[in-house]
Amino acid sequence: MRILLAACLILTGTSAGLACGNPLLWAMLFAKVPEAKVVYEAELAARADGLITARVYDARPGEAYHLWSKAWIMDLAKEMQPTVENRLEPGQSLTILLADEVAAVRFSREAGVEFVPAAGLGRIARYDLITSTNALKSVWRDGLSYEEMLTFDLARTQENKSDQFLKAFF
Repeated sequence: MRILLAACLILTGTSAGLACGNPLLWAMLFAKVPEAKVVYEAELAARADGLITARVYDARPGEAYHLWSKAWIMDLAKEMQPTVENRLEPGQSLTILLADEVAAVRFSREAGVEFVPAAGLGRIARYDLITSTNALKSVWRDGLSYEEMLTFDLARTQENKSDQFLKAFF
């Protein structure tokens, strides 16, 4: 009976529906993408130091955190979409891994903006930018510069993306 209970807890604890802020999924993500752990820890330090602020959890009564968080991220992504798409070449995309959410946001001219939950991260070969939701909010809305993101380890890159390519978006 204990084995069955443990198996059920593990399966439900790692489901995509519980992805946002799920410690079990963080562990798996950090093992696969070590840069994500650096960014996550840097975000916690930056929030403690007052460099960035956390989103205000303002969900409607009864709304699950995961659904609220996904909607919040998509609102920010849609706000960013016109600027990002204007700077992308046809066929080019920008994929941002959000380490704190174990999710990604992908922009392209052809497909628009797409939220990729934890269950879909396996189909992404590389990330152009690894950051956190609060750092992305801070650089987009609150005046944090891209250089500050890099200086304070709030952003990392994979696959030799040039800083000029990414800097153009922020």
